[in-house]
Amino acid sequence: MKHIILTTLLLICCFSLYADEPELDEDGNPIILPDLASPWSLSNGQGLEVDSEDLKGKPYVLHFWATWCPYCKKLQPGLDVISKGYVDKGIPTYAVSFWENPRAKPVKEMKSRGLTLPVLIEGDAVAKQFSVMGTPTTIFINGEGEIVYVHMLSNPNDPQIRVAYESLLKSMAIDD
Repeated sequence: MKHIILTTLLLICCFSLYADEPELDEDGNPIILPDLASPWSLSNGQGLEVDSEDLKGKPYVLHFWATWCPYCKKLQPGLDVISKGYVDKGIPTYAVSFWENPRAKPVKEMKSRGLTLPVLIEGDAVAKQFSVMGTPTTIFINGEGEIVYVHMLSNPNDPQIRVAYESLLKSMAIDD
């Protein structure tokens, strides 16, 4: 009787070990599925309303920042220049302000810096949905709603920024 119980337990253990095996691609590498972006909705407090439903089927970028963040001030001029080249190609970038002082004026602050990134305010809940842990955090989302890249550095010359935009552009060509 003990042999039957031990054999049964051993079989259960063996099956549970194989049940958690990841699916493999043709080269034997695990297939990692990207995280999906959660639904969200924000405004700039001055008439601009944007939500994920409006962007469904299109790639976009969410740049999480705060007016007080010195690293954001360092990154944003470069991000602004790069993002302008992709807006006309159908990839908008939104600067989502969060963790702000109640008296902060993110839209006014962005303009005073001479930057053109469209600002969305009161993004704390959306930042939490995307598991944003600090500023700056820039999230690249493809037309399928998949998070394809998260950039958390403040170097405006980091080539990964342009690579991430280009990957969104390529995903648009594949979808056509």
